[in-house]
Amino acid sequence: MTWDLRPSRSGHSRPRVLCVDDEPTILQLLRRLLEAQGFEPVICNDPLTAGSIFAGGSFDVVITDIHMPGLDGLTLMRSLREKQPEIPVVVVTGHGTVDTAIQALREGASGMLMKPFTNAELLAEVRRALSATQMRYEALQYRYMSPVLDSIALTLSTAIEARNLETGEHCRQLGILSERMAAVLGLDEHEQMTIRIGGYLHDIGKIGIADAILLKPGKLTEEEMAEMRRHSEIGAAILEVHEAMADIAQTVRHHHERWDGRGYPDALVGTAIPLGGRIIAVADAFNAMTSDRIYRPAMPPDRAWAELHAHCGTQFDPEIVAVFEQVVDETGMLRPLDPNLERTLNGGTHVPLSATEALHARLAMLPNLEPLAVTVRNVTEHCPVASTGEDCALVDSGEGCEIVVETAEGAVPPSGSRQVA
Repeated sequence: MTWDLRPSRSGHSRPRVLCVDDEPTILQLLRRLLEAQGFEPVICNDPLTAGSIFAGGSFDVVITDIHMPGLDGLTLMRSLREKQPEIPVVVVTGHGTVDTAIQALREGASGMLMKPFTNAELLAEVRRALSATQMRYEALQYRYMSPVLDSIALTLSTAIEARNLETGEHCRQLGILSERMAAVLGLDEHEQMTIRIGGYLHDIGKIGIADAILLKPGKLTEEEMAEMRRHSEIGAAILEVHEAMADIAQTVRHHHERWDGRGYPDALVGTAIPLGGRIIAVADAFNAMTSDRIYRPAMPPDRAWAELHAHCGTQFDPEIVAVFEQVVDETGMLRPLDPNLERTLNGGTHVPLSATEALHARLAMLPNLEPLAVTVRNVTEHCPVASTGEDCALVDSGEGCEIVVETAEGAVPPSGSRQVA
């Protein structure tokens, strides 16, 4: 059975391995074992010419003997590292050259094979070397890609806001809240970035919904509501065309799933829902409830908290609600986190949003579209928080986490409708 290989960073269809050894038997063994596992081995029995072979082609890993005539493996490794500092090198040694092999490891060799070695030992060392290099590559890629993805995400989220689908800085605030929750959970920087940008872009799929549905000033039909629900799938499809945003796409796809399995698009249950989707669901609901909307003022934070707790374990992951309480206090303000976390978050590769005045000036140039509105539908299940005569603030109206609250006793939103949160 072949090892499930990642795409080759050398640009070839299979990971390329340069094998250097003065023993033909060892080279043939390496060739046969590596080919059987899906690699593309290139063998060389002369260490003096190995450098020119290496320079003339792209390789993902090098396997070299330590003791060879003319040029030892340690010197060869140093020479190759001058050309490509990150190339992983696995050294092969017999009992007589163990000290030299240990020295090679101290100088950065990725692994060591003792002769005679088995198929499993060879593959384990090559896999370990490639995995370590891939981790370094992804960390470097994160450093370069994070500000680029942030810029793209904030630009796209501005497009959402330009259509009056969100108000103010909802998308940016959601990204910040989600990132802080990810940090409290101990997720690494890459995972934090994925969830942060997923927050920025959680509703990007709405730009793929037809205006006849998106801006309809009345109740949507069942067919239209089904089309509206596709926004999470459309958003994922928009993002997953680029490999760098594949994980972000999954977060966007699943941010309307429910803990009890009654969400969409895939009706996932519990921890089958990607963690980013569970985080954004909680942050999205609280941020929307506590933000002003054109049809009602912001809900008091204590009412929003009561709603989260009332729907904990049905709509929301209880653990994520508990984490949210570590991030946001009872008044709706951000809590100060551990100083080390704060330093990491504040020192991250974030791209600031344009100044409010400049942003509004740009948006003033765009068409002024009417906000999407749908008729409020009474919730079919008892809400333990809403007072008599009020709708549940998390009424399940087909769009998912819909935010509804009466503006005053007897008052109704304009035209008996409301904006989708």
